[in-house]
Amino acid sequence: MARRLSLTTVLALLAALFCALPPAQAAAVEPSAATRIMPLGDSITGSPGCWRALLSKHLRDTGHTNLDFVGTLPAPGCGFAYDGENEGHGGYLATNIARNNQLPGWLSATRPDIVLMHLGTNDVWSNIPATTILNAYTTLLGQMRGSNPRMKLIVARILPMNPSNCSACGQRVVALNNAIPGWAQANTTAASPITVVDQWSGFNTATDTSDGVHPNSSGNQKIERRWYPAVGAALPSAAPEAVGLRVSGTRIVEANGANLVMRGVNHPYAWYRSQNSSFANIKATGANTIRVVLSGGHQSAPTSASEITTIITLCKQSRLICVLEVHDTTGYGDQSNAATLDQMASYWIGVASVLKGQENYVVINLGNEPFGNNQQVSAGWASATSNAIRRLRSAGLQHLLMADGPMWGQDWGNIMRNNGASVLAADPQHNTVFSIHMYGVYNTAAKINAYFDAFRNAGLPLLVGEFGHMHTDGDPDENTIMAQAQARGLGYLGWSWSGNGGGVEYLDMVYGFNPANLTPWGQRIINGANGIRQTSRQATIYN
Repeated sequence: MARRLSLTTVLALLAALFCALPPAQAAAVEPSAATRIMPLGDSITGSPGCWRALLSKHLRDTGHTNLDFVGTLPAPGCGFAYDGENEGHGGYLATNIARNNQLPGWLSATRPDIVLMHLGTNDVWSNIPATTILNAYTTLLGQMRGSNPRMKLIVARILPMNPSNCSACGQRVVALNNAIPGWAQANTTAASPITVVDQWSGFNTATDTSDGVHPNSSGNQKIERRWYPAVGAALPSAAPEAVGLRVSGTRIVEANGANLVMRGVNHPYAWYRSQNSSFANIKATGANTIRVVLSGGHQSAPTSASEITTIITLCKQSRLICVLEVHDTTGYGDQSNAATLDQMASYWIGVASVLKGQENYVVINLGNEPFGNNQQVSAGWASATSNAIRRLRSAGLQHLLMADGPMWGQDWGNIMRNNGASVLAADPQHNTVFSIHMYGVYNTAAKINAYFDAFRNAGLPLLVGEFGHMHTDGDPDENTIMAQAQARGLGYLGWSWSGNGGGVEYLDMVYGFNPANLTPWGQRIINGANGIRQTSRQATIYN
């Protein structure tokens, strides 16, 4: 027999129940924890270290508000309020921090997710060898990962030095900085990545320091500009994760995480729309990628959505990754009929319906060689490229994007090289690869290696989107381009299959689109050392 309770008793019981509920049951869901960033170094980081103040302000001004700079040291004054806790210990050596086991206590007290490390200046000053300093780095890295297995380390190639009492310090810094990228590459992991930020290049001890070592106001501004893109890229993103082909550090990977090192050929589809047997013929060279020239409608009839569907089908039938590029932007600023990147963004959005769903197979090359040699016009490359990327992302295009360099693709003014990090940070999906075109500007091994090194040191993805064996503007060193691309795991796409005119017919790989009739250039890139047939591996999506 059920026992009946009076209304008064029921209300009393309910009141007692609600009072007894733990607070978590009644509370709203809390926001995600702030990302904790520890600046680690010596006096360049800590006293006063006003680059940290500029960095904190820049990040917050650009929407990165859910972060917390941490450290056991307080924030020195820099003229405005900022989040400035840090581990910038004046006079400290990396080797002493490691030997004296000081870092674990700082990590335990602050629990960082990201460490910004500019460390080694005092070691260099003390004439400690670069290998010994790197051994200390390795010890510190192990302690960081012991504190947080998913630690992200952003390590600097340190500032140049020219103190009055150490004439040899400058060269010692060079020795350490030259070794840091290799150390980072050897120790980075997917769970705990290491990014190298080049604080050395472009920093002038005469104008950017107060004493040949410590940064002044202009030096602090330069330091902040170098840290900002790498920190922004390391912060969690609310954007949807990239699908299909995507950037992973300096590499391109497929949806399953397998590396994709592009080895392929450019095909001038827009000018030879009936030469569709070229897709299978290019595959027969061993290529895994084809870069297909399209028209955005500003210089010739636009490549229609239905044509793009056919092109993608031909790529798939030949088991090729399909890089689609619009040629209308070529030489903007020099060529009066060249289109802007914004106009080509409108073209891509107009054909988005046939591109969506093809992210495993298709790369969107925003626009071919989007600026000419006019330096004043080319200075707008970073903002124009960033805006085009944002427009495509807002339209729902999730593909791997490819951004060509300015100055007819050769970036001889290093505009893409110096601003690539900010463009990558502007991509909500962090899924853009940079494409350098190597012709006469890249006529020596030193120039080629310097360009490749700059992107590797900055942790930016790069490939050679076009190159040849000779050119009217000089003699490219194709042997070094191909050998270094192979050694570094960089993609390359040779220009071009057939149909060149205007005095550059020597860039044809086959005569008259006939795959049985190779030109000297075709023989070199297809069958030569480090060539396509020897080094290409088919994308796993087709296996």
